[in-house]
Amino acid sequence: MLRYLSLPRTQQPHTCGWVVGGEPCNDVLFPEQFSGHLTTHGIRGNGTTNMLCCWVGCNAPKMKKESVLRHVFEVHLELRFECPDCGLSFTRKTSLNHHRKSKHF
Repeated sequence: MLRYLSLPRTQQPHTCGWVVGGEPCNDVLFPEQFSGHLTTHGIRGNGTTNMLCCWVGCNAPKMKKESVLRHVFEVHLELRFECPDCGLSFTRKTSLNHHRKSKHF
């Protein structure tokens, strides 16, 4: 696990803090695995149903199910995507891509 500490957070493994049956999941996953993993906790699709984030210690208000994954990435995993051209940081990869297209290409 120590060998990953020098990598950007977007490439480091993270522990799943989703509470299942009163206990945190604790599976260790890479960021690209989280969206698939969270479907096992019932977070899938773009439903308009409101739900609470069940991450350990999260007090966020109810949000649409489609927003939970983004919330986990931004708030709990603290993932940021840095522009290699200017160093600006974004919470969404799509925002980084839009920035690069509009400012650097």
